[in-house]
Amino acid sequence: MNAEKPSLAVALKTLWGASQMPFGEACAEPYRHPSFEELSRRLQQLCDIGASGLLHGANGVGKSYLCGCFTEKLPEKRYKVLSLAHSSLTGSDLIRALCRQLGVEAQMRRSDNVDNIHAAFAQLGSRWPLLVLEEAQNLSAAALEEVRLLTCARTDTRAPFSLLLVGDDSLLPRLQLGINRALISRLGFALALGRLEPAQSRDYVAARLRAVGVHANPFEDQALELLIQAAGGLPRAIDHLAQRAIEAAAAAATPTISATHVQAALDRLPWLNSLAA
Repeated sequence: MNAEKPSLAVALKTLWGASQMPFGEACAEPYRHPSFEELSRRLQQLCDIGASGLLHGANGVGKSYLCGCFTEKLPEKRYKVLSLAHSSLTGSDLIRALCRQLGVEAQMRRSDNVDNIHAAFAQLGSRWPLLVLEEAQNLSAAALEEVRLLTCARTDTRAPFSLLLVGDDSLLPRLQLGINRALISRLGFALALGRLEPAQSRDYVAARLRAVGVHANPFEDQALELLIQAAGGLPRAIDHLAQRAIEAAAAAATPTISATHVQAALDRLPWLNSLAA
């Protein structure tokens, strides 16, 4: 009888010395490529002056990841971060969700909820509110209008909070439509997070392997080039593709990850060609 194959966790340890599966949650430290660092710095500067704007980029490029790393480092004594990720919310739903984020009981009447939101902003004292709306390209016109109206209640020379709209490449064209002219006129910046360059993709792979204790890259040169080309500079695509290739190599009990293993991974992720294009 054939010996029972070791579990994936055992294979990761015995084949590569990995403490956990690479390219996943074990890699807590962000890959700080120059664009990541520059955008984080600019977001900090813009929040410091109470500006509002948008961050856009391709699906899987790491926008939400960047925002999460950025907002986690904002000092709680200076900022109140409000984050909404459900872009299917209607205008009234968005107002109620914002109430809950501020610890305010949502009321039936919109006017009561709006009054309570502004009162909650005032109670924050010196803490500056930052409202982050994820997948903003999918927000309805009514939801975007509610956000705009909230910015109209100025306490001095600026809106009562900073707004950061986060979305894919369709967000900017969507905001440039005539129906959103009033909202976009209140935005002070548009930042784009681009794809990784091939050299950065290689560094990203190496950094993710080191994060779990793998210091000798197990990917053959051809395998690594195929992975980078197929992923198209998208960190999320690199993560998924590399994990599937690692699983294929582990199933074959081989410490070297070849182009054959990467191709097997691509066969399991047939949508990558359209995402990477």
